Amino acid sequence: MPSLNHVPQPSEPSVQRIETLDSIRGLAALAVLFGHAIGMFLWPAGWVQWTKYPLLNAAFFDGRSAVTMFFVLSGFVLARPYVSGPRAALNIPVFYIRRIIRIWLPWFCAFALSLICRLWLFHVYPTRPKDIFVFWQQPIRWQEILLQCGFLFHSLTARLVPQDWSLGVELIGSALIPLFVALARRPLHWLWLSLLALALYFVVPRDDLFSSGCYYVSFILGVLLARHHERLIAWLKQLNFYCRSGLLLVGLALYEMRRAEDHFGFNGWTADRIAWVICSVGCVFIIAATLSSRRIGAFLTIRPVVWIGRVSYSIYLLQFIVLLCIMPPLFAWLNRMGFGPSPWMLPLDVFTALVLTLALAWPFYRVAELPSIDLGHWVSAKLKNAKWLSRNGTILRENVYKSPAPGE
Repeated sequence: MPSLNHVPQPSEPSVQRIETLDSIRGLAALAVLFGHAIGMFLWPAGWVQWTKYPLLNAAFFDGRSAVTMFFVLSGFVLARPYVSGPRAALNIPVFYIRRIIRIWLPWFCAFALSLICRLWLFHVYPTRPKDIFVFWQQPIRWQEILLQCGFLFHSLTARLVPQDWSLGVELIGSALIPLFVALARRPLHWLWLSLLALALYFVVPRDDLFSSGCYYVSFILGVLLARHHERLIAWLKQLNFYCRSGLLLVGLALYEMRRAEDHFGFNGWTADRIAWVICSVGCVFIIAATLSSRRIGAFLTIRPVVWIGRVSYSIYLLQFIVLLCIMPPLFAWLNRMGFGPSPWMLPLDVFTALVLTLALAWPFYRVAELPSIDLGHWVSAKLKNAKWLSRNGTILRENVYKSPAPGE
């Protein structure tokens, strides 16, 4: 890896948190939640047709595109202190340890809570419309529990946190960030990063849902945006509002690529990988348009939206506890009260899942996420003062900045 030591280091450059990015992440987390909430039941086709309308689907129900946004945002936010403005030095051991603590500890708390709910609260209920009982169907095996702690167990029917496949990708992507940063600091960085993106896309297994190289192309695009965003945003601000709105619409159209994929009948893993990369480009456009326009970003700085962004990692982690342990018995109770399948049950499903997940997310954020952030800062301070790191030349001063998890 090219050395980062030759870069002039400022004393401690400050990188302000961008609230609009938190809000985008929060809306993406809600899209994952809503998509799973609707997907939990076998609704008549006519009842869910409106959820597939352009823009409405992307904004509220396309969970896979939302995960694409997570990865692009992570590449942007994690690389930004080191590739733009007054560049900070990257302390690689500290960066890795803080990232692991930030992602893994809240996940483990959610994992333990999911195990408790699986053992004592989860039951199969006959409901109308029928519940799609795909998750939590296999018996618990303790060797699989250990594999899940390392994100090494990929069975959808047995995993206690089914959506955590993206966190394994997030950790690998975070591990690659120092390499991406090193290349982003080189001359012809766009060429080196493009070649690496092509290598990851074609070399990493193409038929594995959990290790496809297209995921890491999203991180690279986020790093490239971080590398050039200051000049790009300054240029975009010179354009009028309609031009920036046009950029946003183009980004949303690319973000909707999976709708076009379904419309034209392109199926299979190859089509999904192509759609993933195109969607990643759309994410870059959306982020650039949002950062360059006060009008576009005004909605994203409304306090409730910012709050959702702050607790979005908790929303992402806890949603299946609500969907598997609360929604089926609620629907079964409604059926016993004489309420059969009805179109109004679909918005009730989405609204109830939202309210209950938010109600769980806030205390979880306070109890699990904030302590993990504090622990990460404490460990960072200890490591930065460790002489053995200085002696072997691996310690480089790092800007003090919270590296958000995929759902923060």
